[in-house]
Amino acid sequence: MSPKGDEIARHVAQLLGSPVHFLGPGRGSAGEMVRTAYAGRVPIVGVCAAGLMIRLIGPDIGEKADEPPVLAVSADGKVAVPLLGIHRGANALARWIADMMRGTAAVTSTSDTLYDFSLADPPPGYVVATPDLVKPAMAALLKGEKLKVEGPSGWLELAGYPIAGDGALRIVVSEEVAEEATLHVHPRTLVAGVGCTSAVGAEEVISLIEKTLADHRLAPQALSVLATLETKKSHPALAAAAEHFGVPLRVFSKREIEKERPRLQTPSDAVDAAIGVAGVCEAVALKAGQLLVAKQNSAQATCAIGKAESPIDAARFGRPV
Repeated sequence: MSPKGDEIARHVAQLLGSPVHFLGPGRGSAGEMVRTAYAGRVPIVGVCAAGLMIRLIGPDIGEKADEPPVLAVSADGKVAVPLLGIHRGANALARWIADMMRGTAAVTSTSDTLYDFSLADPPPGYVVATPDLVKPAMAALLKGEKLKVEGPSGWLELAGYPIAGDGALRIVVSEEVAEEATLHVHPRTLVAGVGCTSAVGAEEVISLIEKTLADHRLAPQALSVLATLETKKSHPALAAAAEHFGVPLRVFSKREIEKERPRLQTPSDAVDAAIGVAGVCEAVALKAGQLLVAKQNSAQATCAIGKAESPIDAARFGRPV
């Protein structure tokens, strides 16, 4: 790799928050490292020629539904080429790198040239609940069919999708549990607010959140964060619950929680006397915007669900632990 390529590799790695590996003569086996990463389904961004990256993977290329994003970036950083995993984030990653490097994303997949993204690879904040229905839907769209959207459709319209009230392709955009035969997308708009005692275990917290969601037909995939009181930020049960649901744990101070006192549905005099706020789970859930599910109880934990109008950027919600 040239000195310029080394510099671009460092820059891309810094942007992605990922390690950088310099390969070549005297630097290690490029083929072995790339094939190991590919087999482990680790996203791969190579600052190299597109053909070289394909040859490095070689015959190990498997089914496209299970492949990781694989990209080649030119040595000057001006072109990002998604090679594999285009419906597992490669196109979106190429566009992001191109934006950061002020370059071009060489996207060639048909759906992504007509629209800003494929339904198989929606923008951050959205999760496809019925991925098996995406391919036939995209094929129908390419033949001229239109979407009939139940739920927020602005993000689809901005991407260039044809939407009509009498569209033949039904798509549901909601936080509710998906219908199996319907193309369903979950916006990540939900916050699980949690309060607990110091003695609660992870299993109890996880069970309470799962039951709260299930009882109200809400999909776990629509969760964006777990939230709690700042003094609970090091509680292992909450950390384990956040990991279980694949979302970050975010915290708020007592002062921030106290601001929600007038909006609490089930304030507690006992909690107020003990810690100085009238409630935790509802208060932090309300930080999303509206209280969708009021306080639910287990023996040593409480849970409430808040909902935002649009997908939540977890990095801007509360503070990290």
